[in-house]
Amino acid sequence: MVKIKDICESYPFLNELDTEALSTFSERIILNSYEIGQNVFDNKVSCIGFSFILEGRLRVYKLGDDGKEITLYRLGKGDNCFNTILCALTDTDEVSFAEVEENALIAVLPMDLFKKYLLNNNSFLKYIFKNLYNKFENVVEGLQKVTFDSIENRIIDYFKTTMANNNGSKIIYTTHEKIAADIGSSREVVSRSLKSLERRGILELGRGKIKIKNWIY
Repeated sequence: MVKIKDICESYPFLNELDTEALSTFSERIILNSYEIGQNVFDNKVSCIGFSFILEGRLRVYKLGDDGKEITLYRLGKGDNCFNTILCALTDTDEVSFAEVEENALIAVLPMDLFKKYLLNNNSFLKYIFKNLYNKFENVVEGLQKVTFDSIENRIIDYFKTTMANNNGSKIIYTTHEKIAADIGSSREVVSRSLKSLERRGILELGRGKIKIKNWIY
């Protein structure tokens, strides 16, 4: 069972709250575990509280008018999705989706406690603005790649990032559709580029996985 001190280690701004507040958090916080492929929330579910990500990784995305997924950013330990803040400030429902990419453990603080103890806390606001700026940079970088980079370069950058996040493993478990969502393209275009890279001996396509064979970039 996760204790409040464990949450404070990942979210240091909590250490500035008094003992009474932390005790209340400990009594009412809800611990949820999620497996790969599950959705933590979607735009059909009202926000239930502020989420502390203690383990795992999430992919936050939106659906375009054509039904295609568009990856916005990813969240890991110590992060928070800004839909929570939007819900607290505007009392609106979620506006995007969050899919679990690595088994996740998330502690949820009920919205009434979030509004009472955190929403006007200076340390919390500093954390949020710093985190928000980092996510904003990620989104801008993604838009720049979509605008200026070729599909092949975007795919290669995707592989480099994925390999770095998986200790350099040259086996990447993904699908053409997921790659398309991450780089802002269509599955058909991604598939053509991957087959071109395979013909040149750079990678080997498999069912649900891709093996990097000859990294020449």
